[in-house]
Amino acid sequence: MDYLLNLREVTYALSEALDYVGIDDTMHGKRVAYMSAEVAKKLGWEQNRIDALILMGMLHDCGVSSTDVHHHLVTELDWDNSQVHCIRGELLLQKVPLYHEYATTILYHHTHWDSLPSSLDDRTKNDANLIYLTDRVDALRVQLGSHTLHEKQAIKETILKYSDQMFSAELVNAFLSVSEADSFWYFFDVESLEGYFNEWIESSHPVDIEFDILKCIAQMFADIVDAKSTFTAKHTYGVAALARFLAEKYGLSIQQQEIIELSSFFHDLGKLRVADEILYKDGPLDEEEKSQMNRHGFDSNVVLRKIKGFHEIAKIASLHHETLDGKGYPYHLIGDEIPIEARVLAIADIFQALVQNRPYRIGMDAKAALEIVETMRDEFKLDGAIVEILCNHLDECYLKAMQAE
Repeated sequence: MDYLLNLREVTYALSEALDYVGIDDTMHGKRVAYMSAEVAKKLGWEQNRIDALILMGMLHDCGVSSTDVHHHLVTELDWDNSQVHCIRGELLLQKVPLYHEYATTILYHHTHWDSLPSSLDDRTKNDANLIYLTDRVDALRVQLGSHTLHEKQAIKETILKYSDQMFSAELVNAFLSVSEADSFWYFFDVESLEGYFNEWIESSHPVDIEFDILKCIAQMFADIVDAKSTFTAKHTYGVAALARFLAEKYGLSIQQQEIIELSSFFHDLGKLRVADEILYKDGPLDEEEKSQMNRHGFDSNVVLRKIKGFHEIAKIASLHHETLDGKGYPYHLIGDEIPIEARVLAIADIFQALVQNRPYRIGMDAKAALEIVETMRDEFKLDGAIVEILCNHLDECYLKAMQAE
């Protein structure tokens, strides 16, 4: 089926998940998008190009999943390993029909102006370098601050120092001009920035987006989440494949099956906000670390519910750790308070995690994993009817759970 969605709203909301990687320093992608748009306006670029720049600004760090990588990018002006996330970002965007036109620009968004390939067209060169310029301005904001006149002047002087080397002189001059206004810096505030983009979103209209196109976007963000940890590489694909299979065998409608599949691809979106050291910890988590980990379903909901038409997907995605006995998280729902779609997703998530190889253990075989799932059913944690489907189609379920893509 088709979904009536505002593509700008979808990108804006999902870019919030990318900004989660910064933990405390959020809204990075949106600040880059805002600054790029303002410089482009100063240069008299056409509106369609400005709209594309905003989308590229929001998505430019889609190749970053690690809080450690994010730290390097915002604390070093010219990090040696920055090109790794550019290459990854290009590959991710190429897979999404609605975003593939941005892939080349994102590939070069950390390339010095004087090192850009001569084969690139002028528009791509300037778009990529403008995102690089505003991205580095935001990094300097982290390093130097931007609240005082002295701090703002230091940012401008640093950018000017690298004019015609790291950055195009034309773009630097336009940035220096537009940033003279006090209001330019006021828009860095969260409330002001949200208002700026709300107007931009509302100036566009919803369009019908096919399920397969939406699935490509969901898979892109699943790739971003799964890349955060070697523990869970391709975990989401196995969960989505198994959840859709269980939903079909249960007799749920095509619409419900699609909602479950999309929810599966988005279910761990909130993990981008979890610090690397917690995900990589070799040993049990302490209470504070558990608290941070246990809110990831809630954070997935926060992002997804901002998309009109995604309310059901947001709800299902956020409930994948709820259990029928009320001891799950983050909402502690009991019994029938948990919708059938979320019960399906929960079982798919648990079973896939048990059979998948992890660095600290070999994945279980299907029968051993089923025994654990059946024990959880007997403890009134998981839905018995869905577990029965898992039992009756165990070999097929195992293959689905181990499905890489």
